Amino acid sequence: MNILHRKEIQHVLALGGGGARGLAHIGVLKVLQREGIEIKGVVGTSMGAIVGAMFAYYGDALEVEEIIRKFLGSKFHEKFGKTFFVLSENPDVYREPGKIIKRLGDGFIYLKAASKKAIFSRDILTDTLGFLLPDVQFKEMRIPFACISTDIMSGKEIIFKSGRLMPAVIASSSIPGIVEPFRTSGSLLVDGSTTSAVPVAAARKIFPGKLVAVDVSMELKRDEQPSTALEIAMRANEITSFHLNQVQLAGADVVIHPKVGRTNWANFDKLDEMIRTGEIAARKSLPQVKKHN
Repeated sequence: MNILHRKEIQHVLALGGGGARGLAHIGVLKVLQREGIEIKGVVGTSMGAIVGAMFAYYGDALEVEEIIRKFLGSKFHEKFGKTFFVLSENPDVYREPGKIIKRLGDGFIYLKAASKKAIFSRDILTDTLGFLLPDVQFKEMRIPFACISTDIMSGKEIIFKSGRLMPAVIASSSIPGIVEPFRTSGSLLVDGSTTSAVPVAAARKIFPGKLVAVDVSMELKRDEQPSTALEIAMRANEITSFHLNQVQLAGADVVIHPKVGRTNWANFDKLDEMIRTGEIAARKSLPQVKKHN
């Protein structure tokens, strides 16, 4: 009798950043939806904010997948996407600065990084999100949603949960140095991953319930030994970020880790692979997700 009248679990999702690796969120969402697990709140950062906002608005993981497929096959992505995502976390690119210039096709863009706040204007991100989402209010979402950004001046994490959706998601997804920061009332906002790769703490503040975090950060393992000062500095930063992320993830009830390996954040042509890894990880975590504490 107690089992029959057991209180429904209030599931809340915290979706992390990771560029193309964040496509694995779609696979996780598809499995949760297929299993009839109702989501009572979604909090995202960076790519997790984009996929999370889409899911919270459309209310259907399959529709999210369809729209993203259309975008990746669109003329807009063909024209702008490949240039926008050319700078990557792949150390091989940074070993030879000339490779960046060659791939960008214009040395001026490389030089721009040294004199401007970002390589690309915010317009390219605005246009991309305009393809994926309508410019609605937070209150119009089918599922309660929030996303986070970072004030590059104060270092504080900024939580968006009301007002217009589009500026909030843009602020959450503005990769430092790549996309110009988002200015608002005395703050200079950049990608939320700067403070929280997975927005566990923010999700705890906003929504009550069983918190399921989805972490799509790269694996720490690397076979090659760093051989330059820049590679060593990048590796040290990667290690710091990894351990900070582990501390933050400890605040979740369940952590789903899709096996994204060291997939480049710019590698959006791995859509099918990333979705599949998300589905596999979610299925393995279902017993924990469904378990009543």
